[in-house]
Amino acid sequence: MSEIDTENEELKILLVDDEVNITKALRRLLMDVDQYDIYTAISGKDGLEVLADEPDIGVIISDQRMPEMTGVEFLQEAREIVPDAVRILLTGYADIEASIAAINEGAVFRYLTKPWDDETLLKSIAEAAQSYLLVAENKRLNALVQKQKKDLHEWNNRLKQRVLDQTSQIRNKGDELALSNQQLRGSFNETIESLAGLIEMRDRKSPGHSRNVAELVTIMAEKLNLSQEEKNQLRSAGLLHDIGKIAMSDNLLGKSTSNMNSKELHEYQNHVIRGQAAINMVPALHDIGVLIRHHHERFDGQGFPDKLKGKAIPLGARIICAADMLERKLSQVPESDACASALQELETEWGKSLDPGLRMVLEEGALEVYSYLDISTNILEKKVSPKGLEAGMQLQHDLFSGTGVLLLKQGTVFDENAIAAVKRCFMIDPFEQDICVLLKDDESE
Repeated sequence: MSEIDTENEELKILLVDDEVNITKALRRLLMDVDQYDIYTAISGKDGLEVLADEPDIGVIISDQRMPEMTGVEFLQEAREIVPDAVRILLTGYADIEASIAAINEGAVFRYLTKPWDDETLLKSIAEAAQSYLLVAENKRLNALVQKQKKDLHEWNNRLKQRVLDQTSQIRNKGDELALSNQQLRGSFNETIESLAGLIEMRDRKSPGHSRNVAELVTIMAEKLNLSQEEKNQLRSAGLLHDIGKIAMSDNLLGKSTSNMNSKELHEYQNHVIRGQAAINMVPALHDIGVLIRHHHERFDGQGFPDKLKGKAIPLGARIICAADMLERKLSQVPESDACASALQELETEWGKSLDPGLRMVLEEGALEVYSYLDISTNILEKKVSPKGLEAGMQLQHDLFSGTGVLLLKQGTVFDENAIAAVKRCFMIDPFEQDICVLLKDDESE
């Protein structure tokens, strides 16, 4: 016995015949097929009413000869109500015209003669059911495809908008992150500057020393075409190179190394190790700590703490060593020719304490950093109050707040921002003495 191929799919079948015995016989024949749900009608009119109530009828089997409405007429009207239903015509006599009309007007799937062969009838119905289910499945799949296409189109539109929104958010986040990084970098630099101020407050005999070294090593780094990251590290290391001295006693801090005994010298030399250890807990300062540790190594290997020699000493440490030594020399020579004299004092240090390859960049950098020491005849020295400061004036000496915080270092040329900062500080932490500045004497030209 043939059955529907589609698993678990129930098919509604309508049987239409004015002879009740015929519909009963057909029902009994089809009852063996579990997937068939059988409906019956005794006339074409009755059959149309059933179709109106059950629009998902899949197969219609109708007798041709019925009162009031022939099978062809019924199938033709049924086609309007359920166009997808598969139609089978039963006829009890050889009527070629009825068969042709059934095919042309009723669009029947097949016509069978009475009396029928059960096996042939079941096979025909199974084929009709399969045809209906294939068409229904095709429609379902087409509808699904159309829905998916519509959903995909809407999803693509939402995705595009989401991508645009997320791109905008990412761009905004990127801008916020860039601003945050800029602010963080600014805060980092300000923190380093503040630490340098504390170092200089601890060593009152060397005001502005750390800041001068930082400025000089930065210029030297630029002349050596070092990367921006290396420049930033060098500047920070220049500002913090003496941070280990904070823990030194006042007595030891004021002594020259030539006057120290062995115990004191050992304690003094430990300041570079102490300086590295002080900042080593901060990951961003690890490389800076290495430069601090080695800035007292000598090119000839006689320095401390690790007796490194030549190029084994990190380049940044060699640069700081040269700048630090020049800055120390400047405090020991007359101001009128301090820069030239200090550079002359270093003549014997090249190749011993200092890397001779850095000589040119040190001398060129020193002339830029310490240009304020070359006082020409048309430059006047004048003392002014914070209110008397004007743009273009140059600071003759380091400027400290009333409690000893270094505000501006010697040689700073005042602009509107620097003047405003000094005035603000004067209101918060006033200093008594007037500000010593240099300005051009126009009358002497």
